[in-house]
Amino acid sequence: MSEKSLYERLGGIYNIAAVVNHFAEELSKDPIAGENTSNPFLKDWYANRKWREPGFVVLTTLWVSEKAGGPYEYVSTVPNDNSLDLEPTHYDMKLTAEEFDAAGKVLADTLDHFDVPEKEKNEVLGAFTAHKDEVISGTIK
Repeated sequence: MSEKSLYERLGGIYNIAAVVNHFAEELSKDPIAGENTSNPFLKDWYANRKWREPGFVVLTTLWVSEKAGGPYEYVSTVPNDNSLDLEPTHYDMKLTAEEFDAAGKVLADTLDHFDVPEKEKNEVLGAFTAHKDEVISGTIK
């Protein structure tokens, strides 16, 4: 018998959406990557474009779903050949490694909040970390 996909083991789209929603709420409170960040792009986003947060939740939910082997497909808001490549949507944000790592900590804490089992938690965090260079590409020299 083959093992269930990560998507199935996470409980499907509704569970993933709940985790992503909580992640977005907690991320905004983070001192490094949240509302009080020193990053000009993020500072502006929280001050003037936070109304876009529901879209962030939807797109991130779809991205996680597809990465986890679910039936939903993420489509980048910036066209690219590999829709799961996060560089096109993050390059201009000029995110730093420190901001990425802070978001990773918020994600880990969120997964703990939902009592996600260690195996699945590590798989989710591994998928997140695998895209670090794409996400921080705007600050890589």
